[in-house]
Amino acid sequence: MEFIAFIIAFAVALQALKGYRLSKERTLLYLNLSFVLLGAGLLIDGLANFVVLLARFPRGFLVLYSVGYTINFLAQLLAYGILVFAYVQQTRKSGATMAMAAVPLLLFERNAFAELILLFLLVYIAIQTGINYGTKKTTGALLVFGAFASLSISHLLFMLFTLIPLFFPFAHIAQLFGFLLLLAMLLRVNHSQ
Repeated sequence: MEFIAFIIAFAVALQALKGYRLSKERTLLYLNLSFVLLGAGLLIDGLANFVVLLARFPRGFLVLYSVGYTINFLAQLLAYGILVFAYVQQTRKSGATMAMAAVPLLLFERNAFAELILLFLLVYIAIQTGINYGTKKTTGALLVFGAFASLSISHLLFMLFTLIPLFFPFAHIAQLFGFLLLLAMLLRVNHSQ
């Protein structure tokens, strides 16, 4: 699933770059950079997991799993942080500030704290896109809101996975669905221009 999400993330990044070249809208440039980071993190984590699976889980290779997850987490943290920055820039409210939580330098395995940080960033983005949809009422705005709501749900499920392993595949499915909604929005916008 991570390899499929990687392909979709890079397709989103390419469409965002195409949209930016057509419209010069900075938000699309931020979206491009975010999804390049997301795609790179997913690819590295997927490759690390693939090598661990091929090695049939020897202890030495489990370090590779931890490194892959850490790189993926940091890429997601940076990517969603860029999107939060873009929305804060876009709203430009006089009192708008962001409080950043202290993040450990290395988070070596999927854990509830790491997912909670990503969930907070995504919920903020989902709220902003929901407000945008509430004012614009366009299909594109609905697709963006649906995408970030789905990504928020995916990280909630990743967080719950640390307690109940059954949620893991559903978390990946929600993540893929969110990426697909963003890709659909970008294809729709780029096609109309």
